[in-house]
Amino acid sequence: MKKLLLFAATAFMTLGASAQYGTAPDFTVTDLDGNEISLYADILDQGLVAVVDVSATWCGPCWNLHQSHALEDLHQAYGPNGTNQLRVIFYEGDAETTQADLEGTGTSTLGNWLEGITYPVVDENPLSLDLSIWAPLGFPTVNVIRPSDYEIVLDTYNLYSVDEQVAAINNGDLGITLDASLSVSENTPAASVNVYPNPSVDHVNLQLDGFDGTVSIEVYDMLGNIAFQMDTNNKLELINLAELSAGNYMIRVYNDAAESTSRILLMD
Repeated sequence: MKKLLLFAATAFMTLGASAQYGTAPDFTVTDLDGNEISLYADILDQGLVAVVDVSATWCGPCWNLHQSHALEDLHQAYGPNGTNQLRVIFYEGDAETTQADLEGTGTSTLGNWLEGITYPVVDENPLSLDLSIWAPLGFPTVNVIRPSDYEIVLDTYNLYSVDEQVAAINNGDLGITLDASLSVSENTPAASVNVYPNPSVDHVNLQLDGFDGTVSIEVYDMLGNIAFQMDTNNKLELINLAELSAGNYMIRVYNDAAESTSRILLMD
């Protein structure tokens, strides 16, 4: 019965989604890593564009958008590890969604929604966002919000490449211009970092492949704040993260020629 209801809901919720353009109400949510995110204080009041993807794990068009990596590419190029002009948030719009659904092992999911993305994911019950504002015609709705006046000015739910996303934002009177010449391949050349152990309690090893010369290592919390940084010439580096609180972090390793970003879970 539930699958029949979900099928009917999918048919309704994916009929030409379009954001209710107007002022975005403020919200404070907690992501899966326990980080609080306030739309106004943490994003818009910092002069950053907010991109709020409201989707559901059982929604086919939502899955297609996820699989396209358009929002992840946008986050990588223009988020905290890129030009630092915007923030992307995934908000699960079905209050009944479970962690298993997000991980692709539940009964109401099309796959692993956490694989391949590094921006915050919010799953809560009850929902704190009013879907009549944030997803009035269904899932997915990708609300793009202007920082100067908190206005939702775009819904980029049907743009499946970072180039299309960038073009829409640059033509959308957001007050911010993204560098359209940037691409994921230019931003993240062939280089990789093997992080182990992961999860970790305090110390992690970084095996650096594809890097030459001095590289910078930066560890960010999921709000984009730098929690640790250092430079090294070593191919294998041991870093001490014992002073950091438990939770998920992003490790960025880069120099002028190459860049790689990895995720690390610190445990108590």
